[in-house]
Amino acid sequence: MSVKGLVSVVIPAYNVGAHISEAIDSVLAQDYSEMELVVVDDGSKDDTADVVETRYPQVTLIRKANGGAATARNAGIRAAQGEFIAFLDADDIWLPGKLRAQIDHLNAYAEVGMNCTDFARWVSDDRGVFPDPLLEIPDQGGMAAGAIDQELSGWVYHKLLLDNFVWTTTVVMRRSLIDKIGLYDESFRLGQDYEYFLRASHETVVHRLSRVYALYRQHAGSATARGIDYNYAARVIEGARAKWGLASPNGECISPREFQDRLHKIHFMCGYVFWQRGNAATAFNEFKHAVRDKPLHLKSWAYALLTGARAIFQ
Repeated sequence: MSVKGLVSVVIPAYNVGAHISEAIDSVLAQDYSEMELVVVDDGSKDDTADVVETRYPQVTLIRKANGGAATARNAGIRAAQGEFIAFLDADDIWLPGKLRAQIDHLNAYAEVGMNCTDFARWVSDDRGVFPDPLLEIPDQGGMAAGAIDQELSGWVYHKLLLDNFVWTTTVVMRRSLIDKIGLYDESFRLGQDYEYFLRASHETVVHRLSRVYALYRQHAGSATARGIDYNYAARVIEGARAKWGLASPNGECISPREFQDRLHKIHFMCGYVFWQRGNAATAFNEFKHAVRDKPLHLKSWAYALLTGARAIFQ
C-alpha cells in the first residue's frame, strides 16, 4: 500500500563517493516536502555508502552485492513507499523546481502514468572540475514550469523505438504503473532503462516537460563511458518489436523501413565504438548486422571487411 502524495526517490549508486552528496543535496533542495530518499549501494568499493550513512541520516540506505543498475533500482522500488517513484542516477543532479513541476503535472493529468523532462549535459573542464551547475542551465526564455513538449508527449512508444529521448534521471512514475509493468529486467547490464520505458510507454500516455530540470554529468567513470562489448540497444528495440510491433496503442506507428534504418544506425555506431576500442571481432559482428540492415551502405561493407580481416589476426 503506497502513501498518497509521497514521492520515493530511488538512487542506485556504485563507486560515486565523489559525487553522491551533490545528487542527494539536489533532492533535498527541492520545494516538495513529501518525499523519501532510498539510496541503494550496489557493492561499491569506495566510500559511497559511508558518505550516505554519515552525512544523511534521513536517507534509507540499502547495501547489496554488485549486480548492476537494474538490480539496484529494483531493490529501491521494493523498499519505496510512495505513490510516486522518481529516479536519479547518483552522479547527476536535479535542478530547482523539478519535483514540484512533475508532481503538479501528474496531479493535473490523471491519464498520464509517467512524465520526464528535458536535461542538459554537465561537462568538466580540462582539470576535471565541474562548473557551477546553476551556470549550466540554458536560457529557457520564460518557459512555464509545466510546459509540455507536444512532439515528444502522448502515446510515444513508436517514437521511442527511433530515439530514446527519456532519460532516467528525469523520470517520475506512478506506483500504479510500476505495479502494472513490473520491475526492471535484470538481464540487462546496460539499456535496462530504455527497455523499461518502452514497456511503460506501451501502457500509458507519457508527457515530457520542455524545461531543463536536470544535469547529466559526463565523466569517465559513468556506466556508458566505461562501456560493455555488447549491443544492448539493438536487443532492446528488437525485443520490443517482437512483443508489441511498431505501433503505439492509439494506432500511430513507424514503418518497417524506419525501424531497419534505426537498427542499422545502432549496429554501425556500436561497430565503430568497438573498433576504436580495439575489439575487431565484436566490431565485425556489428558491421555484419549493419550490412544486413542496409545492404547498399558502402561504409558498412568497408568496415565489415576491415574488421573481419583484422579479427582473423587478433
